[in-house]
This record gives sequence, structure tokens and C-alpha cells, in this order.
Amino acid sequence: MYYGEIFADPKAVDRVYAIDVLNQVTEDGGATWRPLGEANKHVDNHVIWIDPRDTDHLIVGCDGGLYETFDRGATGTQENLPVTQFYRVEVDDSWPVYYVYGGTQDNNSLGGPSRTLDRTGIKNADWFITWGGDGFHSRVEPGNPNIVYATLQHGVLARYDRKSGEALLIQPQEGKGEPPLRWNWDSPLLISPHAPTRVYFAANRLFRSDDRGNSWQR
Repeated sequence: MYYGEIFADPKAVDRVYAIDVLNQVTEDGGATWRPLGEANKHVDNHVIWIDPRDTDHLIVGCDGGLYETFDRGATGTQENLPVTQFYRVEVDDSWPVYYVYGGTQDNNSLGGPSRTLDRTGIKNADWFITWGGDGFHSRVEPGNPNIVYATLQHGVLARYDRKSGEALLIQPQEGKGEPPLRWNWDSPLLISPHAPTRVYFAANRLFRSDDRGNSWQR
């Protein structure tokens, strides 16, 4: 994967970490490898920081945030800083409080309010999931902020109803006897500026819907 990298222990010359979906470590200069351990943490790792004063102390950055271990993962890791990466963001035209939407790295597509009357501020409970997977594009129907479109990898498209909480799969399909459609990891999606119920969505073919994805034309 694009995030595969190598990190060498600054003290133990034969100890090397290889990061990937799951972390690996060698203690003998690469002759053998074993899993570092993913207990209590998210997968899809991007970076390892090794404490130069105590190399049993590691901080691992992955799709789920930052995780810390003081025994090189032997007894698991603890969540240190829960953060996420947004691929793209979108806002609706709700008033007086608008909503913010976005697709996140490996942690769903989300929506939440821009402000709240709660004296403690916006809470986790104020946010909601519109669709799953690696979230990419989120689009909101102009003039109707209850209709939200969200995609995950390979063109899996849903229409989310904020009022009811329903998410309906509306991905275009190939016709009978036709070869499978070829979807991008991050498939283009937009709403027409001329008609709010008109949606365009692209695989190796461009699709148009005039009824919010209930039916599609090529």
C-alpha cells in the first residue's frame, strides 16, 4: 500500500518495524518477521515514533488516530488522541445553524451541526453517520438539507434522509449481460446547479438521475 514504510530502532540495530495495514517487526535484521500487535487499536498504519530514550515507548499513527504503547505492543496500546482525516467536506443551507458533512479516512461519512445551544459545546452525540467505509464525497440537496448523498470506495452511493435517518443504496448498475462498471476509488459525484433533484455520478460511464437516484440514465 501507499503508506508502507520502514522504521529502524535507534538502539537495537537488528530491530526494524514495517508499517502497513498491520504492523510487523523483526528482531533479527529481517530474517524473520512477526506481527507487532494491533490490540485495542485501529488498523492501517502510517507512522511509528520511537522514543530515543526508551525504545519500548512507541506512538503509532493510523487511520484511527494516535496510539501509544510502553512495551512495544506486548500488552496492547492505548488510544492517546482520537482524530480522523477528512477527504472532503460539504456544508448545507440549513438556517440558522448549518450542518457540516464529510467523508473520512476509513471511518464513515459524517454530519454534524456548526453550532449548538448546549453550554458544553458540540458533543460527539451531535454527530451522525450518513454512510460507511472510506467516506469520500458528501453532497446536500440545495433547498432541502434533509437529503444528503454520500459515497464510499468503488462508487457505492447512498442517499441519506436526515429526518428519518434512513440510508438507501442508489448506486447505478450495469445492464443485463453487460460488463461490470469500473469505479474509481473516489468516484465523482455532483448535484446539478440547475435542478436540485438532478445528480451526476461517474464510473467509466457518466450517469444522470433526475429523481434523486431512484433511476439513472447514461
